[in-house]
Amino acid sequence: MLNTEIIIDGYNLLHKLYPAGGGSSLEQCRKKTEALLERYRKKAKCSVTIVYDGGGIRDTAAGAAVLIVYTASSKSADRWIIDYVKSLNTSRKMVTIVSSDREVCLYGKAYGAECLTSEEFITLLDPENIKGSPGCSASGRKYSDRILDDREVEQWKLLFERGKR
Repeated sequence: MLNTEIIIDGYNLLHKLYPAGGGSSLEQCRKKTEALLERYRKKAKCSVTIVYDGGGIRDTAAGAAVLIVYTASSKSADRWIIDYVKSLNTSRKMVTIVSSDREVCLYGKAYGAECLTSEEFITLLDPENIKGSPGCSASGRKYSDRILDDREVEQWKLLFERGKR
């Protein structure tokens, strides 16, 4: 059986979990989020990577298996996630992206990744909902055979038009 990998847009999820910081510092919010993800990873038996926009340097807590990535200051977490999914070859495991950013999800889907919004993923962090979650289904395919709906086609058109300028 193939392992499944979940890649999380860190600050996107963090701001959905703790709107306006919830009275905590950014560092406290990151630690709380990472602890939630570690519990999720253990129960769901998935590989979890959380990607933060660059600039920060912090060691992963001893014994924690959630991979924490801080991008280079010149690269956003969005770009890192897109580049990472794009770099996977067709024999690699299926990836689930957690982000409410439409562009990240569009690119991810184009390369065969599943996408969950941060809000959808938050509902899975409840231990009762972890079993059989969409973020933990195994598949060996990189490219999706799913046909894009009209809304997704229009979003792609807007992205391509933006690139021509």
